[in-house]
Amino acid sequence: MSLILGIDPGSRKTGFGIINYVSGRSEYVNSGEIRLPEGDLAGRLRIINDSVTELVELHCPQELAI
Repeated sequence: MSLILGIDPGSRKTGFGIINYVSGRSEYVNSGEIRLPEGDLAGRLRIINDSVTELVELHCPQELAI
């Protein structure tokens, strides 16, 4: 079993998807979008960092793809 977190980076919208890869088959776990407010880039990057950290803590993926 391998839980994989995929990130589609963006400075306005950052997408993510999580799949569970077991015995050559992929199972959907979760997906979504991190929507970012207007503002400075540093603030948006902080939100992305915090959101991805929360996803990692919640799902504990073994692999990451960007």
